Amino acid sequence: MDLFVAADDRTGAFETAAALADHGAGPVPVLAWPARHAAAGVSVVDLASRHAIPADAAALAASLPLGGHNAHKIDSTLRGNWADELAARSAQGPVLLIPALPALGRTCVDGVVLEHGRAVHEGSAGSDVRRKVETSRPADALRSAGVTDVGELADPAAVADWLARPSGVRVADAVDDDMIMSLVRSWVAATAGSAGVLLGGTSAVIGAAAVALGGVAPRAAFPKIVGPVLVACGSVHPAARAQLAVAERSGFPVTYLADDISAEALQSSGALVLATEIPVGDVGAPLAVAAAATLARGVATLRERVRLGALFILGGDTAAAVLGSSSVDVHGSVDVGTAWARVDGFDHPVITRSGGFGSDHALVDLIRRVSEP
Repeated sequence: MDLFVAADDRTGAFETAAALADHGAGPVPVLAWPARHAAAGVSVVDLASRHAIPADAAALAASLPLGGHNAHKIDSTLRGNWADELAARSAQGPVLLIPALPALGRTCVDGVVLEHGRAVHEGSAGSDVRRKVETSRPADALRSAGVTDVGELADPAAVADWLARPSGVRVADAVDDDMIMSLVRSWVAATAGSAGVLLGGTSAVIGAAAVALGGVAPRAAFPKIVGPVLVACGSVHPAARAQLAVAERSGFPVTYLADDISAEALQSSGALVLATEIPVGDVGAPLAVAAAATLARGVATLRERVRLGALFILGGDTAAAVLGSSSVDVHGSVDVGTAWARVDGFDHPVITRSGGFGSDHALVDLIRRVSEP
């Protein structure tokens, strides 16, 4: 299997690698830009472009290597610079975009991305503190990014017709995993033996590519956890903060300081959440970087004082700050959108997830599941 995937943040890269590993491509290395895919196989690179200036994000995307099967992971609620990135990549060849993640209720219907039937820009994604999502129609965002040849495809037959003579960027509807698999199989068939069409989409779409490209092996089993679980949450997404509130009500300590008291609480309780405080107003890059760096230092402090069983990271900026450029192999998913990995320099599993995933009880449920004897 040969597949090179670009993602715009660290948890998105991990989520995508986990989806690939689940379907026979694992373990999948995740690289921090500017490391590049250097040999045949499957790998995912984090461009760290989610909050970059759009022109810089486009330049990064334009510099990505060509050849073989290529994919570009986008956020399932359309956050970030994905439109500028795909606009840059479409200058090098056609792009098929499938913006759906059905397992989380995120579908594309009549060219509009929905979450449980509601346009994503009207939900929690639209209130992103770093940058508001303005539209739920990817074609409109692509036109705003400068793509002139853009259209929408309503069904697999229309996608197959376009793949016979591809040009520009096409946004394909998808409402379930079976439809995604049908679309991706058409993509694989159309790109065989040629420079191919870039596949854009969510982790579910790229995971389907592993199946279509021949992946069959089962994912690695999540290891037994021996020791306390530390949760590091730098995300201020409403979904993440709701999960922290439920965790605290469920008896798991939540703290904003990494000190002797929190180390003792982590050791005695078996799990602890170390979080950043919620900022007031919009969050600019300097504040976000400083908050992530502070949280990373706190994680390092607690890891020095307590022998962990696992580290769980919520939020892409947090994951990048905590893990840096460490060598990472992702072995699979613990839950939808939740990856587990082995990281160089960490003697315990590392679990990562975007701050925008999961129900209010998702964090508590996951802590209890991985902590079960």
